Amino acid sequence: MMAKCKSLTSRIISSRILSLNFKSHRQLAQLRSIAAECLVVALLFYCVGCGSDRLPTHPVEGSVRFEDGSKVMFGDIEFYSVDHQLNARGKIGRDGTFTVGTYAKNDGAVAGKHQVIVLQITGDYLTEKLGDQIKHDHGELIDSAFFDYRTSGLECTIVPGRNPVKLTVRKNPRQTDDGLPEN
Repeated sequence: MMAKCKSLTSRIISSRILSLNFKSHRQLAQLRSIAAECLVVALLFYCVGCGSDRLPTHPVEGSVRFEDGSKVMFGDIEFYSVDHQLNARGKIGRDGTFTVGTYAKNDGAVAGKHQVIVLQITGDYLTEKLGDQIKHDHGELIDSAFFDYRTSGLECTIVPGRNPVKLTVRKNPRQTDDGLPEN
């Protein structure tokens, strides 16, 4: 659809400019008038959107907590729209909160039912090698069942307007006292 708009705009501009002969100040004034018309047409197509294929998105803000109420301190979150087969993604902050984006960072998710997963990538090798040098706490790990849409069991429905989402996950049952995964 966007290609049709660009093509139409160029045909309008080309036909108007080719009809001029530039022999006088009057014709130069006509060129300025045509340029102004072209600018108005271009702005109109830009503002209307020219039939964008993108579905509207709605703001999503939320938090991820463990069953005991403690916050999940890192990871990625992903919403999958069952109806539209689109994903919205975001990062979980150290305070356990997140926002998601579908087309751009934090632009929200499309309306409808969503399956949700929470991902955490841990670097066992790096943790073992650099454990003495890393002086910050990443918190506890989530159960790996939440890494997969088939097993997470997390769902929500996005509606037009603000969407506050609170998610609860289980801790990884196999981790050391330091919060590292057991081998």
